[in-house]
Amino acid sequence: MLQQALTEGTKVLDYGCGAGELVEELQKDKVDAYGCDVFYEGGDSSASVRPTLMNSTIRRMERGRIPFDDGTFDYVISKEVMEHVENLDEALAEIHRVLKPGGKVLSLFPDKGIWREGHCGIPFLHWFPKYSRPRILWAAAFRSLGTGHHKGGKGVMQWSKDFCEWLDKYTWYRSRDEIHNTYKKYFSEIEHIEDSWMRQRFAQRLILLDYLPAPTLRLLARKLGELVFVARKEL
Repeated sequence: MLQQALTEGTKVLDYGCGAGELVEELQKDKVDAYGCDVFYEGGDSSASVRPTLMNSTIRRMERGRIPFDDGTFDYVISKEVMEHVENLDEALAEIHRVLKPGGKVLSLFPDKGIWREGHCGIPFLHWFPKYSRPRILWAAAFRSLGTGHHKGGKGVMQWSKDFCEWLDKYTWYRSRDEIHNTYKKYFSEIEHIEDSWMRQRFAQRLILLDYLPAPTLRLLARKLGELVFVARKEL
């Protein structure tokens, strides 16, 4: 899906690039790819960035500002990043700034309606209020059944407390309406492509997807995976 849209020489920014895997993958296809990240304490992968890329191709963000000039990129990609952004409006204003007129932003991230909190694997954990005791108990109940990621040898309650604290501090799940309304302040022509994303991602494993209608695929993606959509900066 992405590689089909990007041709040799297209200038792309991976917003929230982490260790830079996508940047390197795109560069192999001769895409002019760059990355930026805040490398926050809850998920700092800067040590895994290839040294020759750090501070040049991949740059650290400070105070929410993307360290590139106005109108630099044809595409900005953000993959599983926006649920970690506290001020979505500020982030989109910056993405709008560094996009060329007519440039596009491709966003992949879960909204609040997803059925399973993907970072820890516990169903509906993100539906609970932040800093709530019931959230910890809900996590512990599912953890006691053997579910949950990144267990690290911790006991049930300790793992539950630690992961809920991480979620409280580093995630902001929003409704789809809130997400759309904020994007519409800066971009137009919002197009959801969850069906294409599902077919490409699972084509080799789930042949049944070829026979499901697009609305069904979009619903499955939104409830079991994430939103996937493209928006355009006005010319």
